[in-house]
Amino acid sequence: MRMTSPPASRKEKRMTSTQRSTNPTPASQRGRIGRIGGLDGLRAIAVALVLVYHLIPGVLPGGMVGVDAFFVISGFLITSLLLLEQRRTGRIDLKRFWIRRLRRIVPALVAAVAVVVAMAACIGGDVLLAVRRQVLSSTLLVYNWAEIIGGSSYFDQTQPLLLTNVWSLAVEEQFYLLWPLVIVAFLSRGPSWTRRRFAALALGLSVASAAWALHLMGQGESSSRVYMGTDTHAFGLMMGAALALWHGRATEGLTLTPQRPELRRARGLLGWAGLAGLLIVACVSDGDAMAQPGGLGPVPALIIASVCALAVVQALTGEVALAAGPAQRLSRLLQAGPLQWVGSRSYGLYLWHWPLGVLAFYAIPPTVSPWVVALGVLGLTLCATELSYVYIETPVRRDGLISWLRRAVQLRPPQIVPLGGGLTAVVLLIVLAFSSQPGQSTAQQAIAAGGEALGTPAADAASDPASGASDAASSESASPFTGAEVTVIGDSVTVAAAPSLEASLPGISINAEVSRSVYAAVPTLQDLDAAGARPCVVVALATNGPIETDQLDSILDYLGADRRLVLVTGYGPARTTWIPPANEALHAFAQDHPDQVAVADWQAAVSGHPDLLVDDQVHPQPAGAELYAQTVTDAIASLER
Repeated sequence: MRMTSPPASRKEKRMTSTQRSTNPTPASQRGRIGRIGGLDGLRAIAVALVLVYHLIPGVLPGGMVGVDAFFVISGFLITSLLLLEQRRTGRIDLKRFWIRRLRRIVPALVAAVAVVVAMAACIGGDVLLAVRRQVLSSTLLVYNWAEIIGGSSYFDQTQPLLLTNVWSLAVEEQFYLLWPLVIVAFLSRGPSWTRRRFAALALGLSVASAAWALHLMGQGESSSRVYMGTDTHAFGLMMGAALALWHGRATEGLTLTPQRPELRRARGLLGWAGLAGLLIVACVSDGDAMAQPGGLGPVPALIIASVCALAVVQALTGEVALAAGPAQRLSRLLQAGPLQWVGSRSYGLYLWHWPLGVLAFYAIPPTVSPWVVALGVLGLTLCATELSYVYIETPVRRDGLISWLRRAVQLRPPQIVPLGGGLTAVVLLIVLAFSSQPGQSTAQQAIAAGGEALGTPAADAASDPASGASDAASSESASPFTGAEVTVIGDSVTVAAAPSLEASLPGISINAEVSRSVYAAVPTLQDLDAAGARPCVVVALATNGPIETDQLDSILDYLGADRRLVLVTGYGPARTTWIPPANEALHAFAQDHPDQVAVADWQAAVSGHPDLLVDDQVHPQPAGAELYAQTVTDAIASLER
């Protein structure tokens, strides 16, 4: 049975044009809802948070929560759309719904993937790492699970993958596939399942998703698994769905039962508080903490941000946004022209900014200012987004994919020739990219070479009377400690530099692992000391996470007053925002303990010499490894027994 809107009241006829933007489109448009004033503005804020977080690391440490705001909006709108279609037609056309979603997402996605992969082929090297898997999983909208299964790290800022941002699109599309089936199943149960009971179910699923994420983080599960998993990151989508169900039909606007003025005011104030809370979380939460062991990471911040976004959305829907008060003022703010422009193009901005940033990361020398790079990437992103919006997204959404393709085929020769030539070049470059995909990154190759050197125990090499005797004697005369008296606890940078360390300090004991952070320092020392403690310990763990003074205190307390400690600073690209404060902590700690602690300043030694590093700007080339070893050796020589 088709339902029509009730006759407009005199009050409704006096609504301003801004207020009318919240009204639904005519009922004859099955399954279509009118634009809700302010939601595009919220989209604009969300995408701005994400862009700043990715392009200018450190400015908004929690800008990743913009994705969670998108999830809340999507869950609300998709559920509202499905409920509206069921109300107006008596059924939900799932096939038509899925086609509309694919038409909205896929054409622009395919175009972006094709262009950036072609550009990556021109750069070559590490930017093509896992490119075949990325392209296939992106176009099939299962990118998140492909990367989880493949063992990739979302939080690896030193080796960013070209299409990492597609993970969230995959989560949304999987939600679009499964959630309508749930709605149809429960609506078929008849009136026994009221909307509010259904809303309680959706809210319960949201709580379950959040609880599952917190549980897995508490159990030490991979942070990438928790962050990118559909099951562990669906709480925002389900919050939005619960809101749509609770309102009955929030986008029906004036058909809702009128609310008391004090309730409308409270909802408006809640919306303002939600917007402020979202911005505060983006400023103070630490996205880098997600990759650190021993905690819940920023999962609580993601949940809080979702609740804040939900508070904003509820203030923009129904009667509350039309009546004079805080909600109306919030709606008008979010309907400002620039916010509307950005919000309407938020999909393209999100789609293009990350891969263009990754291309810049691999193509532009690290000596160029990160701000200059960010501005350049932003400019390219705006251009690509506008082209996609005008020539792909809008015509496909308006006329359908088939009509759009038909018009493209019917172009005149002056237009079709350059277009055909461009498409041919893109296809050839994609083939080149696929065939040039490296089996390992340059960092992995450097680590593998260093790991081979660690295969022969340093103590065995030192015990050979003919092995490095003169070097050992030279080291002993120049340093208070011989190699046989030094233990190094390090990460993958140390692994890559291991051959040079063993050459500089014969007999040195090196214990290094990929992705190791300062959390592992004391437990590793305890294991090593079981075989015999050495008087000088080198800790090189500043690459993979923040370092706090209390962690350094724990290391020194364990060593005691008779042993000496060398702390190696870290070096990395601008994305590794935790390294500078970690280095500051190392220097400050050494100044507080000058008689027992020295700093091997790798950061100062390698700065300005990108040619000494591999493509990830973290791990040393062979010449860089020699500089690393010399830096450590000099720091050891500065100590007194």
